[in-house]
Amino acid sequence: MTTPKPPVSELDASVQRLPGGTVAVVIAGGVSPTRNQVDWAIGRADSACVIAADSGADHARELGLTVDVAVGDFDSVSDATQAWLHTSGTRLDAHPETKDFSDLELALELAAETAPDRIVALGLSGGRADHEFINLTVLASDRWANKNVLGISDDTLVTVVRSKYVAIGEPGAVLSVVAVAGPARLTTDGLVFGLEDEEISPTSSRGLSNAFKGSHATITVSEGTALVFQPAAGAYLWDAQP
Repeated sequence: MTTPKPPVSELDASVQRLPGGTVAVVIAGGVSPTRNQVDWAIGRADSACVIAADSGADHARELGLTVDVAVGDFDSVSDATQAWLHTSGTRLDAHPETKDFSDLELALELAAETAPDRIVALGLSGGRADHEFINLTVLASDRWANKNVLGISDDTLVTVVRSKYVAIGEPGAVLSVVAVAGPARLTTDGLVFGLEDEEISPTSSRGLSNAFKGSHATITVSEGTALVFQPAAGAYLWDAQP
């Protein structure tokens, strides 16, 4: 009998865990991640730092997480969570409501300062379209270019690729590659529609809706930066180089 697969929104953390090392997990204020997604993000890490971006603290409290740092203007955080933060030993990095950067960007800056091997951002989707767009593009900032950076937006794994990424997925599963912050030159292997040293523009749909031929696909970026989108279920970070 074939064991039923879990819903796409549920990552099987016991099977698809990320590798060891140190990780900074950022909980943003979009759609709340599941506990399985958080466990997957931490994976087999030797140490993990959890950072809540504003109302991401509400998600963290509901998930039973220990938050190391909470950052933002806290205008969207519930009274119950604010009380919890003050009594739980969480370090608070408060900012005025009128500021130059989003709460997520501030959280990513703090994450990078912890010198992790990778940064995983969760809760990126939901709410305003401009917020979601910035949440995805800010992952690719040059300020954390020396880190492996990835995130989960709804049921989609988003990986920042500046060199090489070996993706794992089911044959036929959709995978998209999008240039960000300028053109990117790509070579792919293991996708239905291959790219060979081809430059794609961030305003082009050239890399949209490709698909796995088998269970592995390699995306090599020789110039620029790309975001790789794939279903979160059945996918994990196999070999990404900053």
